[in-house]
Amino acid sequence: MGYLIIQFDFAKSFMILSNANFFYFFLSVLCIILNYVISSIRWGYLIIPKFREKVENEKYISTFSLIKLYFVGSFFNNFLPTSIGGDAYKIYRLGLVLKSNTHAFTATFMERLLGMIALVIFSIYGFLTFSEGAINQSLTIILLLFFFGCFIFFLFLAVYPKINFFAIKLPKISKVLDKVHDSFMTYKNFPIVLIISFLASLLVQVFSVLSQYFLFNAVGVFPSLEFSFFAFPLIFLSGYALPSINGVGTQDYLYSQFFSLINVVVEVSLASSMLFHFSRLLTSLIGGIFYIIDKNKNENN
Repeated sequence: MGYLIIQFDFAKSFMILSNANFFYFFLSVLCIILNYVISSIRWGYLIIPKFREKVENEKYISTFSLIKLYFVGSFFNNFLPTSIGGDAYKIYRLGLVLKSNTHAFTATFMERLLGMIALVIFSIYGFLTFSEGAINQSLTIILLLFFFGCFIFFLFLAVYPKINFFAIKLPKISKVLDKVHDSFMTYKNFPIVLIISFLASLLVQVFSVLSQYFLFNAVGVFPSLEFSFFAFPLIFLSGYALPSINGVGTQDYLYSQFFSLINVVVEVSLASSMLFHFSRLLTSLIGGIFYIIDKNKNENN
């Protein structure tokens, strides 16, 4: 943020914001809400194989409680590093409900992983339809890192049962890894769950792209959908890895770099980025309200 403030005219960005079309801003907020709601349903669907009877009987969990928890997680993203900071809180709270931190972790991890795969697919599609030599190297590095991470994850699932090192040398860690591995392997018996969850992930990421696309419309820029499906998924993916609080700084810098490729003035990109910060903050306040209500309920009980 310091670099951006020194290099560019933020006063001009604020002037652009003052003339923004806030109809598009509210469309963006609506897309974020739909994103969270569908993501919550997908999350619950990934929990079902592990606690099918309990979920169907709604004894321990409901779709509405997952939606609330998802919004609360987005609220905690305002204070925790990277865009997955709020997931730690979601795993903790879900673990209390399911009485299993392991299953809470695997369901949340799978929900994120399927979303990231959908993002990569959209970004590759956008890249194939929008070609720009200057971004080839950066895109290659990001995609290689992602595929390497996926390779390590699937290698762990395939090879772990054959490794005796942890059981012999690190028995406590071995117990944890055994539980995690067994929990992930549950999904082998439910391929339809993974397929439907992945299709839901594609829909979720459409809303994710549109939520940012509309904010460029708000400041008078109408990028092609091909470029949008290339740039926004990569910017969003960076939020999982780059250390920032809910993308502040890193997102703004990436907006300025990516959209300079299609000759969007930096101050305009920064104005759109600030709008996205605000729309995400405004939506996350719903989670803050849920958190306060639940906290007061627990204290009264």
